[in-house]
Amino acid sequence: MFRYCPAIVLLAAATPAFADEARDFCADRPGLGTPTCTLAPGAAMVEIGAAAWDHTRDAASVEDEIALGDALFRLGVSETTELQFGLTGHVIQRNRDRATGAIDRVSGLGDGTIAIRQGLAGPNGKIALQAYVTVPLAKQPIGSGEWSGGLLLPFGFDLPRGFELDFTPEIDLAANENGDGHHFAWGGVVGLTHDLAENLSLTGELGALRDEDPSGHTTDARLALSLAWEPVERFQIDFEADAGLSDGAPDRTLAIGLAWQFR
Repeated sequence: MFRYCPAIVLLAAATPAFADEARDFCADRPGLGTPTCTLAPGAAMVEIGAAAWDHTRDAASVEDEIALGDALFRLGVSETTELQFGLTGHVIQRNRDRATGAIDRVSGLGDGTIAIRQGLAGPNGKIALQAYVTVPLAKQPIGSGEWSGGLLLPFGFDLPRGFELDFTPEIDLAANENGDGHHFAWGGVVGLTHDLAENLSLTGELGALRDEDPSGHTTDARLALSLAWEPVERFQIDFEADAGLSDGAPDRTLAIGLAWQFR
């Protein structure tokens, strides 16, 4: 998720358009998983996370995190390869102690991301490999404080009656919470998508990520439901709602965003 939208829009508008008209519109958002599609050479897409809210409550505290203006810029560089550049938006973290009522609040811009996705079965294939690095632009707790990275291997299958089944296994080299060194995190997402109408799709997903930080291992497991609506060609508005299934996940997440592909 990422930012500085005006500069990204100007860059995208200046990009020459050689998009393959035969390719379906395919955004990264919404949802937990990663698609296998790549943009055609010269095609560009901007994806904006307008707002996302995580809420967690336990016996000791109430935690809320709001992210505004995440932005992702995608650029097709060959028939099966695309580059991605992202910036996390303005993040607001608020923690209220339920016993004392004391409130801690921090805010700021988040980290950046650079990624490359390679389709492994042709331009419209159902398997791809994506590698990414996180650029530590923000200090903890807003950012990770260190360089990190990971690999994803999204793949999927077309099912009868218009359903699509997708998987995204993932392994990461994540920064330690104390800012010194790295550790492994791993997990995956399974999702089922179906078109409700010609320009409206519904996706249900189950995802889990195991983080083996030396300060304490956690699992972020959640169930997600998302809607993607394409009111006009090459433009999408999306909505997502997640329910946490483990102590390491927010109790609930709500998000809204959009994606715009330049021809």
